[in-house]
Formats: sequence, C-alpha cells, structure tokens
Amino acid sequence: MGSSSYGRNNGVRQYVRSKVPRLRWTPDLHHCFVHAIDRLGGQDKATPKLVLQLMDVRGLTISHVKSHLQMYRSMKNDATRQETSIILSTPYPKKQHVV
Repeated sequence: MGSSSYGRNNGVRQYVRSKVPRLRWTPDLHHCFVHAIDRLGGQDKATPKLVLQLMDVRGLTISHVKSHLQMYRSMKNDATRQETSIILSTPYPKKQHVV
C-alpha cells in the first residue's frame, strides 16, 4: 500500500492540524465583520472576499472569513426558523363575540 492519507484507519482520513494558529473571533472583530456584511447589503449579498477587504484586518485570511460567514449564515437561518416555528405554533386568540 502506498503512502495514502487513509492508511490503516478503516478508510477514515487522518486529521492534519494546521500550523497557523486558530483565530479567536473577539466581540470587536465580530462587530467589524457584521458591520462589513451590513455595508454589503446583508448576509446573502456579502462574499468572503468583499468582507475581508472591508474589514481590512491584518492577519485575517479569506479562510477565516469564509468559515465565519458560513457559521453566521447558519446561525441566522436557525434563528429565523425558530422564530417562524414559534409564530406558527402559537394559537391565535379566539375572537369574543359581544352580545
């Protein structure tokens, strides 16, 4: 068998940790991210490249922004789905007839 990354792990590829330190999204950095998204017209119009350019933060890479944008969109979509399900599951008050 060659030097495949699958080796003897039953077809599961071995995790290779990046040498680049993990980025911590501080509240200030996240605020800058959200501000860039708002300036671009919302999460659906924002692209990682444009967000990165607007943020203009030294050391921030497009991979950082891609990952954070994906998480941000999924969190927003989950919140919207939860709000919708709450609204749909809340019974409407019955009208009372005045006699």
